[in-house]
Amino acid sequence: MYSVLILILIPLISSILAFVSSKKWAGIIAVGASLISLFYFLILISGFNAMHEMTNNDSFKWIPGTSITFHVGMDASSIIMSLLTLLVIPLSLIATFTKKEEKKSSYYGLMLLTLSALLGFFSAQNPLTFYLFFEITLIPIYFIVLMYGGVERKKAVFEFFIYTVFGSLIMLAGLIFMHYKLGANQILDWSNLYYFTFDLNTQYWIFAALFIAFAIKSPLFPFHSWQVKLYSQADRHTMMIIAGILSKMGVYGLLRFNFVFPDALQQLSPYLIPLCIFGVIYGALIAWRQTDITKLLAYSSLSHLGLITAAILSNDITAQQGSLFQMFSHGLVAAALFFVADVLIQRTDEQSIMASSGLAKDNPRIAVYFFIIVLAAIGLPMTSGFIGEFYMLWGMTKVNIWYGVLGGLTIILSAIYMLRFYQKSMFGEASGNNKISLPLRLNEEYVFIIVVILVISLGVFPKTWIDLSKFAVSQFINVKSNQ
Repeated sequence: MYSVLILILIPLISSILAFVSSKKWAGIIAVGASLISLFYFLILISGFNAMHEMTNNDSFKWIPGTSITFHVGMDASSIIMSLLTLLVIPLSLIATFTKKEEKKSSYYGLMLLTLSALLGFFSAQNPLTFYLFFEITLIPIYFIVLMYGGVERKKAVFEFFIYTVFGSLIMLAGLIFMHYKLGANQILDWSNLYYFTFDLNTQYWIFAALFIAFAIKSPLFPFHSWQVKLYSQADRHTMMIIAGILSKMGVYGLLRFNFVFPDALQQLSPYLIPLCIFGVIYGALIAWRQTDITKLLAYSSLSHLGLITAAILSNDITAQQGSLFQMFSHGLVAAALFFVADVLIQRTDEQSIMASSGLAKDNPRIAVYFFIIVLAAIGLPMTSGFIGEFYMLWGMTKVNIWYGVLGGLTIILSAIYMLRFYQKSMFGEASGNNKISLPLRLNEEYVFIIVVILVISLGVFPKTWIDLSKFAVSQFINVKSNQ
């Protein structure tokens, strides 16, 4: 019998081996453990039947004297986000194999702890297990940035820590209040929790606490002030994980709890969706003006996450279906863009988008890979970015045509700033830096090839994943409609 708990334990146990190994072996152990986790996951879900809603459950009593349980399992949304995690983290680990930025054993140990915590978070099947892993993921990321970040990493990671802990405390208060209102000494699993209907006032309070916590975690406008500092100070390999996966924790949490407060959401969404759309436009316009690669990508992420959140808040099944698919797609693309940033910065020792000017002539393979990733980032048809954005905008338009029109500006604006980024970094007058002509290393080639295959295959053959996304959200809506 395959177990989700074993999936979580594989990287956890491997992290101990990485901590006590030499630098050389720690990296090999980390990559090996992440790939073993990926293969085990594929075996785990091979027999998944969407009609059964959940598979491979592990549940046991957690706190003595109460009915609180630790519960993990795989349902449709867990599968999508766990797969994203198990694709991005091995790629980020492979990307670290460079002589210039050789990592210590502790780095790889902390990365495996992050992998374990993220798998626990996405497979959590009740609110307190969800909260437990929501908190645990903060710890290894905090130390990775603190130990391996840039010159001003201490200020950046301190602000990140303060914001996140504040959001976590608000979330905990909301969960305690929610279970107090349940009137029972138990922690309900998601499916049972969705059957329970809270009064409108209670929904308002729960929604307010959780929305603030998730808006800080992603982040969303206007809770984003920590983001640019952290994104510019964390090393790029870690940023592949932060931008690709951790930034999805907030919007994923909002989708998970979305069906707990449907009445409050219906009342508040006309105010919150415009705020999210403003964040979409704000992030895109600021990204357009950036010359620093990491800051440009930070504001780009802010813009895209705003659109995903607006789609979730629209409470339309098509838009929410698209939002879950887009979490997966944007996670891959955001990680790929930070990998591009790493490739460019390693060859120029600068973070300016113009530092690698003329690189396409000396290094056309980088230019080709980068261009395909840019096309996915702006949502061109036949790439993964198009599918999610199409479903989100289609669903939002059904709710209010202006949501779709204004939300659609993200496509136009992202095309402007991403193509500007590509043009200024790949073409123009050569910078004169001899290092930009260095060919791609073998590990860099592997990462680029895998990412390009993924974003194209998801764009050309999206049916399996878009159907899984539809089932993930429709099963919760059916719970409410059958009451």
